[in-house]
Amino acid sequence: MEGNARKYLKKGILQKGNGETEYSLENDFKLFKNACSIPIPNLPFYTPFGIMGICQKGTVAIKMHQREHRFAKGELMVILPRQTVSLKEKSDDFVMDYFTLSQELIDDTLSGISRLSPLFFIHIRKKLFYKLTKDEIYRYSEYYNLIDNRTMTADCIFQREYILSVLRLFYLDLYNSFKNSILSIHSTPDSRKEKLAYRFFLLILKHYKENREITYYADQLSITSKYLSKVIKEVSARSAKDWVVEYTLLEIKSLLDNTALNIQEIALDTHFSNQASLGRFFKKHTGMSPSQYRSMDKR
Repeated sequence: MEGNARKYLKKGILQKGNGETEYSLENDFKLFKNACSIPIPNLPFYTPFGIMGICQKGTVAIKMHQREHRFAKGELMVILPRQTVSLKEKSDDFVMDYFTLSQELIDDTLSGISRLSPLFFIHIRKKLFYKLTKDEIYRYSEYYNLIDNRTMTADCIFQREYILSVLRLFYLDLYNSFKNSILSIHSTPDSRKEKLAYRFFLLILKHYKENREITYYADQLSITSKYLSKVIKEVSARSAKDWVVEYTLLEIKSLLDNTALNIQEIALDTHFSNQASLGRFFKKHTGMSPSQYRSMDKR
């Protein structure tokens, strides 16, 4: 543990003349306060990190999944790593507070939270922007202020642990909003089964590209495929196989929509043996070929 603590002692705090503040925790985490720009280029960009931010002023147009959204004051943006996004337009008065996070830090954050519905993982991958109420703006803004105030005052060896704790609160607020709006108020989850489902979804996030067989995930969880399928069906009303397919299709569609990769290159990127194999999988689950999907008008 002490070795890990030393690893994250290195940090940098940069005060810029325009009031912008940047705080860095090695490559795992960066905080930007009063930022006038955002780390998304004009061309489609496959993000190696996550971005979580609140717009304080102005607007910026962001395109993702073939849809464009104008991110404006009072909105929260949550983009996971390995998403393809591009910036289309930014107003001169644009200002936002945001974090960038590594996949490792996100995994560590979520692994410390139990009883998350598996549907939440699909939800946060698809929903990137949240219109906040006045109370929510204050609450989410406090997370940026907490980390900013803490990192600017003390050289604490538990900086990473402190940041993890604040990020867990951030995700819990996000999950609470999701639960209130999406999940049935009559659901009575079994904590043991939801914990198993949670571990299953963490595995999907890490391995869905190269492993699409349920036996792999059952082996990793030291249970039978039959029991895993039964639990996931009870918890989410969909089969374990359906969720693996869902993540794979989301990845393929994102690459088809937002990159110039040809079908063969996408097949290699998503660990299909060849273009024909990807085509059969995609057509089986969507009713069309990858080329047909790419040529569709998705407005």
